[in-house]
Amino acid sequence: MNTLEDLHLERYPSTSNKSLRPYSTAELLALEYIGGHNIEKVYLYNDRFGFWNCMLYPLQTVTVWTYASQKKAIVQNLKRNNFSTEINYFTPLDSLEKVSLVLLKVPKSLELFDLFLYQIHQAATADIEVVCCFMTKYFSKSLQQIAEKYFYETSQSKAWKKARLFILKGPKKDVASEEFKKIISFKGKEFKQYFGVFSSSNIDIGTQFLLQNFHVTQEELMVLDLASGNGVIANFVQEQNKNASVTLVDDFNLAVASSKCNVNPLNSVFICDNSLSSFNKEHFDLIVSNPPFHFEHENNIEVTLHLFQEVFYCLKDTGRFVVVCNNHLNYATHLSKIFPSVILHAKNTKFSVYECVKLG
Repeated sequence: MNTLEDLHLERYPSTSNKSLRPYSTAELLALEYIGGHNIEKVYLYNDRFGFWNCMLYPLQTVTVWTYASQKKAIVQNLKRNNFSTEINYFTPLDSLEKVSLVLLKVPKSLELFDLFLYQIHQAATADIEVVCCFMTKYFSKSLQQIAEKYFYETSQSKAWKKARLFILKGPKKDVASEEFKKIISFKGKEFKQYFGVFSSSNIDIGTQFLLQNFHVTQEELMVLDLASGNGVIANFVQEQNKNASVTLVDDFNLAVASSKCNVNPLNSVFICDNSLSSFNKEHFDLIVSNPPFHFEHENNIEVTLHLFQEVFYCLKDTGRFVVVCNNHLNYATHLSKIFPSVILHAKNTKFSVYECVKLG
């Protein structure tokens, strides 16, 4: 196992906030706990910036990834330290084999935590040890209840620098098989989405406000749904313009998998990515988005502001960008620095819909 002092680690996407590190004390605590273990193979969950991949190199690790940006962060930090970037990747929907040791940083979404534990349990050996880590302020009884669905033994460590471990052992028998999809009814339709995808009980109210306040023209044939989630916006676009070719982009692989359940695959492209750099300049007639501003427990709009610049690049000169945002984020100021024309199209007490064009 490597030491922190030996490594050069950075966050990806990069941030101007110097207080944000590419690891947490909870992740350090988890590593300290397994320091005396005889490790043959360790499965890593929610290794967001590749900290565990780097610290444990060259031990045999398996990374269960959820975000395209996570994969990029892992690769970049391995490269920074002259380590091999050949990584054994799985998604939360894949089948695993003989899982005996797991490091798991507890995600903000308890639904996603549930899905993680289900996947682990399906492949668990009798002597499995699941080392979950979290900052103490984020612990809830629900975390305990979810763990007890799958494991007989659940115990917590003492707190260290406001971090704590949650150790799970003894996999239960006869755990019922689950699909881990929720069904959301909206405007007479049913939308399916996997656990952990944003707004699991209903279509997000920001997205609803957006859909109430924009229409797709018949001339808008190349359309991008940015931060596409379960695909409800893309579905709306296809309803309004049957001839539109819709590209859905989301950083979260379970969001992309969900959208494939809800969007007609004809004239649709599904991409898991956190960037628009793969698209040509002036590619889209219309780009529409309800962009995220949460990064796990952090409020962070830096990623979104970078996406706005990429939107400008791949939007046609005659195209438009329609975006909904929370009023407190003051996106209009940022958008006005990029687009010559930013029009407030609709507003209520919580949200604003802006229409941005390149030719003011």
